[in-house]
Amino acid sequence: MAKIDTADEIVNEFPDKGYEAEKLAEENTQAELDQLQKDLRAEREAAGDESPPSPSDVPKEKGAKKYRLKDPKTSYQEVGFTLADDQEKELPENPSSFLMARIKAGFIVEVK
Repeated sequence: MAKIDTADEIVNEFPDKGYEAEKLAEENTQAELDQLQKDLRAEREAAGDESPPSPSDVPKEKGAKKYRLKDPKTSYQEVGFTLADDQEKELPENPSSFLMARIKAGFIVEVK
């Protein structure tokens, strides 16, 4: 796997750490990135946290489920998906791990 791919995985899997993929790849060797990813996963497991949900963990029926922000005074934005105010949207085809984590944490909720 290329350094940038490993760095992207780290950024997507641990969004709360504030890493930037390009900077990680530039400043670290492949072995260092692999070790960082291993250490972060071990840290997460030791804290009792679950792995971020995969896109398949959230059932998705075409046109059926829409999501909105729990607090309409906030907003959520990432490449290809934005929620603001009382807006309701279906999840993108391949939701990011960060988006899935926000759903799991309850910041983004399913519209009933």
